[in-house]
This record gives sequence, C-alpha cells and structure tokens, in this order.
Amino acid sequence: MSDQQTERIASRWGAVLIVICIAALIEVLPQRYHLIPRWLAYVQMAIMIVPMIAVSITRGRAVLRRAERIVELIAAGTAFAFNSTNLLIVAYKLVENSGSLEPVAMFYTSVGIWAGNVLVFTLIYWLIDDGGPDARLNGGARYPDFEFPAMGENAQVASGWQPGIIDYLFLAFTTNTAFSPTEAMPMTSRAKVLVMLQSSISLITIAIVAARTINILK
Repeated sequence: MSDQQTERIASRWGAVLIVICIAALIEVLPQRYHLIPRWLAYVQMAIMIVPMIAVSITRGRAVLRRAERIVELIAAGTAFAFNSTNLLIVAYKLVENSGSLEPVAMFYTSVGIWAGNVLVFTLIYWLIDDGGPDARLNGGARYPDFEFPAMGENAQVASGWQPGIIDYLFLAFTTNTAFSPTEAMPMTSRAKVLVMLQSSISLITIAIVAARTINILK
C-alpha cells in the first residue's frame, strides 16, 4: 500500500497565505529599512510556497514531504534571522542617530517587524509542533511541543481534534502581545526557547523601537 493511501496530508493553504502576508509586509515597508532586496524576499517566498503547493496538489509521497519539511524549516529559520537582524539594525540606528532619522518611516518599520514576528513564528510553530502538520494528522509524536486546552476537552471539540494554522497564529499573536503564552503552553525545551525568542523580539520592538519612535514624533 502506498504512502498516499496510508497517511493523510494536512492542508497547506493557510500556511501559503501566511507566507504571502510576510511578502506583502516586506513590500510596504520603506526600502531604506530593508535588510534584503525585495527580489530576494520574493525568491524566498517562492521557495516556501512551491513545495507546499506541490505536496497539496500531488498528495506527495513520504520522500517529497520530507524534502518539503527540510526546505520549509530552513526558509522559516532564514525569515526569522532576517527579521531579527533587521530589528537589531533599526534599534542601533535609532539609538545612535535618533536626531537624523525619519520617525514616521521608522514607526511603520517597527510595526512591520512586529507583525512579521507574529507571522514567522506562526509558521515555525506550525512546522515543529508534534512532528509537523502531517505527523499531527496521523497520530503525532509521543509528546507534543504545545499543549492546547482543546486537547483535553473531548466534550467541547470534535474527536481527534488537532491544532491548525489559525491556532498557531493565535498562539503567535498572543505571545507577541503578552510576551508569554496565554492559551497553549510550551511543553518541550525547544518550544520554550522559541517562545522566549519571540517574546524578546516583541519586547525590543515595542519597548525600544516603537516607543522611542513615538517619543521622537512628539
């Protein structure tokens, strides 16, 4: 019996939309605050989207899904590195040259970095939790990276409930806003490290970049 018949394939279309939103954020940010050129951002978007669409359309074999997972993890990690480095550069410029900066452009940049942080970590959580979207759909790993309240509420959700891309978007948004998880609790070491990284980036963006920019505007 083939892999397609024995294993179910999770939908990728929500993740594709998240990637498109990340590319849209890069498009609207002021060019002078871009860490990478726009064309390179579009190449990275294609690298992330094409494997997802290929697996969704072909219901790919295990080897194709493994290749897709490796590519997606590398691409998501690269997006995280670019967003974090961009934040550090903007924060440095703000501290060193606050008198010569354009505060409106800087403010929009900080908003873009904050929103990008939400979207990038949405993808990362979706990719790593419990072995990935396909693994979750087919039984998952022994121990999930995040424990969602619905996992223990059999009377409130459908049997066999598994978190989807919206659940990870909500997790990433609340972590970015509250600087800590509010619904799903990180259970593994890697999940806790990721939550700490996301919270730290969000805190720096709001407390240093956005707050300082608003102060300059005043």
